[in-house]
Amino acid sequence: MNTPPERRWPARLRSLAINLLLLLALIAALDWYRAPDARAVAATRLATTQDAPVDFQAQRQPTVLYVWAEWCGYCRHTSPAIERLHRSGHRVVSVAMQSGNDAQVHATLRRHGLTFPVVNDPDGAISQALGVGVTPTIAIVSDGRMRLATSGWTSEYGLRLRLWLAR
Repeated sequence: MNTPPERRWPARLRSLAINLLLLLALIAALDWYRAPDARAVAATRLATTQDAPVDFQAQRQPTVLYVWAEWCGYCRHTSPAIERLHRSGHRVVSVAMQSGNDAQVHATLRRHGLTFPVVNDPDGAISQALGVGVTPTIAIVSDGRMRLATSGWTSEYGLRLRLWLAR
């Protein structure tokens, strides 16, 4: 027995909605599982390669903590979005995980036209202390607390939404 076309669409839309919700639930579960250690992020005090102190406890404005690596394929697509956030006035602090010495990290930044502040993590000790094992990892930190975290590729719009939610 054939179902008339006008009755197939609601079933297809329902199936699509269910699949979309399952996909979103899976993404949220992965983000939760791979999120940095919130207590470690809040307690961390770092210094950029330009000797600027980074103290998440003192930040009232939401700060994007971006852990990336020179060898990370997804980071090549995420870094430009992070750069646009930085240039539009959002506070960004990045951690270059296992990407060489300071000169090599700065050469990578110059090559890709990136100007956001960077903390060099040549041996991965900082990333490990933060509980980060995947690049890119992005956390939104505000008022000394990690508000949101995601890993893998994300869009500039997704980042802006997360910053808005963190306020």
